[in-house]
Amino acid sequence: MRKIYSYQGAYAKKKSSLHRNSSEQFQNFNNKPEKYTRPRRLREASEAKSLWLIAFFPLMFLYDELLLRIALGESVFKYFFYVFFFSLSAGFLFYSLCHLLKKTRAIRIASISVIAFFTLLFLVEFFCKQFFTFFMGISVMFQSAGEMMRSYFGTAVNLVLKSFHIVVLYFIPLVVYCIVFKEPVSHRIPPLISKLAPAALCVICYGIAIIGVLCSSSGIVTSREYYTSEFNITESSMRFGLVTGFRLDAQYLIFGTPKAKMPEIDSSTLLPVDDPDDPEQGSESIVPVEYGDNIMDIDFNSLIANTTDETLLSMHKYFASQPATKQNEYTGLFKGKNLIVITAEAFSHYVIDPQRTPTLYRMATKGINFTNYYQPAWGVSTSDGEYSHLLGLVPKAGVNSMKASAENNLYFTLGNQLTRLGYLSLAYHNNSNTYYGRNLTHPNLGYSKFIAIGSGLEGLDKVWPRSDLQMMQHTISDYINSTQPFNIYYMTVSGHAEYNFSGNMMAYRNKDAVADLPYSEPCKAYLACNLELEYAMEYLIGQLEAAGKADDTVIVLTADHYPYGLETESADKTEKYRYINELAGHTIETNFELHKNALIIWSGCLEDQDPIVVDEPCYSLDILPTVSNLFGLEYDSRLLSGRDVFSDAAPLVLFRNYSWITDKGSYNASTHEFVAAQGVSFASEDEQNAYIKNISNIVKNKVSYAKYILEEDYYDILFGN
Repeated sequence: MRKIYSYQGAYAKKKSSLHRNSSEQFQNFNNKPEKYTRPRRLREASEAKSLWLIAFFPLMFLYDELLLRIALGESVFKYFFYVFFFSLSAGFLFYSLCHLLKKTRAIRIASISVIAFFTLLFLVEFFCKQFFTFFMGISVMFQSAGEMMRSYFGTAVNLVLKSFHIVVLYFIPLVVYCIVFKEPVSHRIPPLISKLAPAALCVICYGIAIIGVLCSSSGIVTSREYYTSEFNITESSMRFGLVTGFRLDAQYLIFGTPKAKMPEIDSSTLLPVDDPDDPEQGSESIVPVEYGDNIMDIDFNSLIANTTDETLLSMHKYFASQPATKQNEYTGLFKGKNLIVITAEAFSHYVIDPQRTPTLYRMATKGINFTNYYQPAWGVSTSDGEYSHLLGLVPKAGVNSMKASAENNLYFTLGNQLTRLGYLSLAYHNNSNTYYGRNLTHPNLGYSKFIAIGSGLEGLDKVWPRSDLQMMQHTISDYINSTQPFNIYYMTVSGHAEYNFSGNMMAYRNKDAVADLPYSEPCKAYLACNLELEYAMEYLIGQLEAAGKADDTVIVLTADHYPYGLETESADKTEKYRYINELAGHTIETNFELHKNALIIWSGCLEDQDPIVVDEPCYSLDILPTVSNLFGLEYDSRLLSGRDVFSDAAPLVLFRNYSWITDKGSYNASTHEFVAAQGVSFASEDEQNAYIKNISNIVKNKVSYAKYILEEDYYDILFGN
C-alpha cells in the first residue's frame, strides 16, 4: 500500500509540474508575437482566401461582361444595373454548383472547366459580333458554326490576331484561378455558411435583377419584354449580359418564347394617306380610277369561330383587322414576263458608278429608281437577308429563320407563286450548297432545282470567293432558250469579305481596275471584288438581248446586308466605320444610314420610258409585295410584313432594334429620339408622342406576327388544302 501511495504522490507532483510548465509556455507564447503568431496569421489568410474563392466567380462574370462592352465600344454604364446583379447571381450559382462536389480535385476540375467554357464563349461571341454584327444563338451555333468555321477560318484567324489583346484579357481569370487557387483552400468559415451563403446571395441578386426587369416601362420594347416575349439574343444580351442572354435562349428553345400581348392600335393617330377624291390633290374633272384590293378570299370569321388555340385565334383576328393595300396603275406591269432575282453578297449603293460599273448604273437609273431604300442587317447575316426579301417577313430573332422554314408552306414566295403558273423555276449559288442549309431551304422556296457547289454547279475556278461572272456563264443555258417563262434566283458570293488583295481572289483579279481610285486598300478591294458582279450583269443582259428576251425579262437585284466586312475591330465608332465613311464621303449615321442600300428593278421594256422614281422610304420586306403586284399575281397583302411601294399604304421601314422610319420621320429606339422628316410638323407634342407610340405598336405587331407565321406554319393552315 505504501508503494502505491508513493506512486500516486509522485504522479501528482509530476502532473503539477507539467501544469506549471504548460502555463509558463503559454505565457511565453504571448510574450513572443513575432515567433508564435504565425499560425493565427495563416488562419486569417486562409479565411481571406476562402472569401476570395467564393467571390471569384461573381467577379469573373462581371469582368467578362464589362470587358465585352468595352471591346465592342458599348457604354459600360448603360444597363449596368442588370449586368451587375445578373452577373453576381450567375457567379454565385456556378460556385455553388461546383462546390456540391465533395472531392477537392473534382471541385477544381469543375471550376476550371466552367471558367474555360465561359472564356471561350465570350471570345466566340465577341468575334461573331465583330464580324457578323450579331451574337450567335444556341440553335444557330449548332446549325451553322461548323460551316462558318470552314468558310471563314482564315478570317477568324485574322480577327484573333488583330484582337489578340482581347484574347489575352479574357484568359486572365483562368490564369489567376490556376495560380492563386493552385493548392486546396482550407475553409475556416463554417461549412454550412460557406455552402448556404453563396446560394442565398445567388437568389437575392437574381431577385433584385428581376424586380428591376419587371419594373421597367420605358422604350418601344421594355426590358421586361426583351426578357420575355421580345427576346432577341443580340439585343437582350447587350441589355442583361451575355450569360443571361444564353440562359434565356436555352430556356426559350426548350419551353418556347412567352407570347406577346397584342397592343391596341389607335387608328386616329395615323396620319391619312393621299385621298384620290380630294380636289386639292388634282383637277376635279379627272375621274379617279377605282382599284381593287390585293386580297384573297380567306374566311377569317370561320377560322376564328373554329379555333381554340390562343395564338392562332390572335393571329386570325390580327390579320383580319389589317387593311389590304390597293392595286394601282403599276399592277400587272410585268405580267407574264420572265423574272431573275439576285441577292448580291454585301452589295451596296457605293458600288454603283457611271464609269466604273456602267451596267449596274444603267439598271439602277433606267429601271425603277429607288432613292431611299434600306436593307437592315437582321440576326443571321446573309440568310436572314434572303429571308426578309424572299418571304416578305421580319426574320425571327435568335434562329436561322430560313432554315426553320424549310418544311413550312411558303405560299407567297415568288418561286412558289410563279411555279403555280407554270414557270420554269431554278435557283443557283456559287458557294457550298449546304451552307445555311440551303440544300433544304431553297427547293422549298419553289425552285425545282437548287444548283450550287456540291449540287451540280461545275466549271468555276476553285478560289475564294468564286466568280459571279463564271456562275452566269455556266448556268444561263439552263433557261435562256426555254419555251416556258422562267423564274430564276441567284445568290452571289464574289462581293464577300475579306476586303484585301491577298485573301480575296475576286479583288485580286480586278485589282488593276481600281488602282487609280483615291481610296484605301480595303475600299479598293471591296469595289474590285464587286466588279465581278458588274461583269456578271453585263454578260447576263447581253445574253438576254442577243436572245431577244431583254424586254420580256425583269431583273430584281438587292443586297443581303451592308458591307460589314469593311468594319474595323476598333471600339471607337468613328474608327470602326472609317472605311464605310470613306466610301460615303462623310461620317455616316449608324442606326439608319448604315443600312441604306440599293434596290434595282430593271427590264428592257422600261428603258425607253421616263424613269419611275420611288423616293419614299422602303426596304427589303417591301420587295415581295411590290414585285407580286407588278406581275399581277394573286396575293394577300395583309399576310406580309412589307407593302407594295406603289400602293396607298403609308411607308414603314423597321429595324432589328425596333427603330423605324416613315414618311413622317424616324425614331431611334436606342436613344428614344424622334426626328421629323423635312417639311413635317405636328400640332403638339402630345400628337407627336401619340404618333410615335402608335407606329411603335405597329412595329411590335409586325415583328410578333411574322414570328408566329414561322412558328405556327400559318400559311399551311390557310392554304395547305
